[in-house]
Amino acid sequence: MATGLLAILYLFAPTVIQPISESSIRLVLLMVFILTYVIPLISIGMLKITSSISSYKLSNRRERLMPFFFVTLYYGLTTYLFASKLVLGYTLLVVFSTITAVIFLVTVFTFFIKISAHSAGAWGIIGFLVALHYKYPDSRLMFPILVGLIIAGIINSSRLYLNEHNLKEVAYGSLLGFSVSFGAILILT
Repeated sequence: MATGLLAILYLFAPTVIQPISESSIRLVLLMVFILTYVIPLISIGMLKITSSISSYKLSNRRERLMPFFFVTLYYGLTTYLFASKLVLGYTLLVVFSTITAVIFLVTVFTFFIKISAHSAGAWGIIGFLVALHYKYPDSRLMFPILVGLIIAGIINSSRLYLNEHNLKEVAYGSLLGFSVSFGAILILT
């Protein structure tokens, strides 16, 4: 989702991701993809191979803690890498810090209740896009927002349809992702 969000911002609101240039965007997208998708995917595969989790679905609330912890760690390291080693704009640092915070909060909530991380991620992207559209009037984010709303609705519906979550868990994930992402952009940028 982080890779998709960065690509959307590059295509529809390039002022948001400055100083990333057109010549370096592919490298940055590749780094984000590897650090926030490939490495976490390999880690979850290793947890499955070592029988630390019984299924990739992570249906058991207690089994979700370790994978969520690792994903939070990877996003935190990615944010640190971008903040200390690359020249990224303040807004992108807020975005990556907020994504890390949302994943951390999903992990904390998982100690008490099962919450939909898919919903938190999908609605977190919507929160970012809506807030950035408000903050950057020159952006062309309306189309991605509309498409994102449809995709987020499909994700929420699929979580319910597959009986992976109940309505409360999907709603909590959606509310958490949207409110933290939207609020971070409005307050911190």
